[in-house]
Amino acid sequence: MPQDVSSEYLETKNAQVNKPINLYTIYDYLGTGANLCLAEHKTDITFDGVPYTKFPITRDATTENTQGEIDAIKIKIANVSRLMQYYLENYDLRGKKVTIQQVWADKLDDTTNVRTETFYIDRYTASDKVVEFECSSKFDVQDVELPFGRYLRSICRWKAFKDSNCEYTGGFTSCNRTMANCRERGNILRFGAFPSVPSQRTVIG
Repeated sequence: MPQDVSSEYLETKNAQVNKPINLYTIYDYLGTGANLCLAEHKTDITFDGVPYTKFPITRDATTENTQGEIDAIKIKIANVSRLMQYYLENYDLRGKKVTIQQVWADKLDDTTNVRTETFYIDRYTASDKVVEFECSSKFDVQDVELPFGRYLRSICRWKAFKDSNCEYTGGFTSCNRTMANCRERGNILRFGAFPSVPSQRTVIG
């Protein structure tokens, strides 16, 4: 839900010549404190001591359910460089907290002049052009195992080598989770990916 905003924020928002900047933070993707910070802007932004990297990212308008409560939003991030594909294939982002801070270019030194919305990633899909996150404000899924599965074409979904899912018992001590590594170890029948998934799209169920 949006936080209370200052009177200066409202005054700045209503200025005819001003345009807001959206700052996105995906929290703890690699453990506590490892945050992904992106700016919907033409240059990098630093706000409240935190650097945000410029990136092609947009958000859809917030929708409401029949009770008038904020329901969900979609955040779209460019995937042409495959940077976001890397994050999806190596980290499970479902349930992660996301904040969207709306700030102003001429007020970046005023940390009270901001509007913040908080969401949690429910699910996501990825194509060769864009990653789309569906986020909910009221569905707090932190520390809850969701019944969704990731269907990746070439990266094994088993995170722990030699665990009960992998079942490898040979002499190798590591694996990079690729099909080639799995075949080299003679464990291809337990390869935890889906080679039949079309190569132009990753489906998140």
